[in-house]
Amino acid sequence: MIQMIFLVLSNLSVPTHAAPPNTPEMVLKGKALYSQNCLSCHGEKGDGQGPAGKYLVPVKPRNFTKDKFKNGTSEEQLFNTITNGLDGTAMASYKNTIPNDGDRWALAFYVETFIQKK
Repeated sequence: MIQMIFLVLSNLSVPTHAAPPNTPEMVLKGKALYSQNCLSCHGEKGDGQGPAGKYLVPVKPRNFTKDKFKNGTSEEQLFNTITNGLDGTAMASYKNTIPNDGDRWALAFYVETFIQKK
């Protein structure tokens, strides 16, 4: 019985998304990815005032500088939101759009720069 449980557990695919170091280079890479993928909704300043954002109703894009985050603001939580999207909002999963985990981490690191820590 224990061997069967071990066999089942060993065949489970558990994704690991260990964060790379949050370096200035990663934040700069995240900024470039943000400009390409996020700016149109979230705006240049991360304030939710992007040119496409005004067309998203009834749920407006997150204002990273002051809005409460549904899934939290830790780097891992930001990475997970970018990767999986948010149900009930226009925030889609970027897992296929930005398939490289490292790039999504870089984007999370950049988004974190907008958040006002208290």
